[in-house]
Amino acid sequence: MVQKKSVDEQTWRIMLRNPGTNTTVFTRGIPFHALKEEWASLLLVIQKFITCEGRFGLMYMYHARLMMNLLEGQTLNLPLFLLLSLKKMSITVQKHIGNIEPHLYHHGPIKILIEDQLKKNKDTWEQFLMRNYF
Repeated sequence: MVQKKSVDEQTWRIMLRNPGTNTTVFTRGIPFHALKEEWASLLLVIQKFITCEGRFGLMYMYHARLMMNLLEGQTLNLPLFLLLSLKKMSITVQKHIGNIEPHLYHHGPIKILIEDQLKKNKDTWEQFLMRNYF
């Protein structure tokens, strides 16, 4: 069984322009403009190439967990993190069948996994889409 590890409140605050900011006022996530420039740039890379969810205006706690991996003394089992995140997304999507778009993320990694399996089966992305009525 995997134990959930809480994020140390003080550790991730070094990413903020003002580490003393009252973050409880942010109900959806930390606004991009509240981050130091170097962390904002890293957040954009993570959002474009790892989580691929396209919500570029906010940093969510899972983004902070990924970025904290670059801090000294912080470690993250990235494959396990992505697996648990994909499982969480799957459960959330299943609860919102009529409105799944806001709950989808990790498009890039999912497509890479699917394309790898398709290649092993001598199949193509286009055939996969047609076969599954997309």
